[in-house]
Amino acid sequence: MLNQFNYERGENLGVELSAQYSSGNFTAYGNLAWARQAATNIVSNQYLFGADELAYIASHWVYTDHAQSWTSSLGASYLWRDTKFSANVVYGSGMRSGDFNTDHVAQYATANLGVSREIKIPRRKTDDGALRCGESARHWSICLRDGSGIGVFAPQYGMRRGFFMGVSQKI
Repeated sequence: MLNQFNYERGENLGVELSAQYSSGNFTAYGNLAWARQAATNIVSNQYLFGADELAYIASHWVYTDHAQSWTSSLGASYLWRDTKFSANVVYGSGMRSGDFNTDHVAQYATANLGVSREIKIPRRKTDDGALRCGESARHWSICLRDGSGIGVFAPQYGMRRGFFMGVSQKI
């Protein structure tokens, strides 16, 4: 269940560091971010909350439900002949949970692996057809939200293993 509500006041503080490297057929990147989001006094859809919860939030700053302190991502790709190999990892320190968002769910990391290749499809002389295949693999379940916390009414999970394939035609 996803219900929207608004706070009267909010603060968002953070810093992000990014790096990128490229040499020949190899590219890599990295990002690291720290953030703090807090808010006070719910001013819309108050019917979603109990009177004691509304009173506490009206007089205290609370972490917002989407806040996690640390987030990072790393990735690299290499083009070998006509095939691109890629990998990336995303890390999060865990979304907020518990009474008044004072706790957080477990930290998580997810990895993606990819292989893509253009395959020329013989067509008329003016056509430029290609087939691109890619794979993304992750085989563990990640609890992003446990259903507790301010305005979080149901658990949410990250995507499990997936295999993807695409076909495109340049026109």
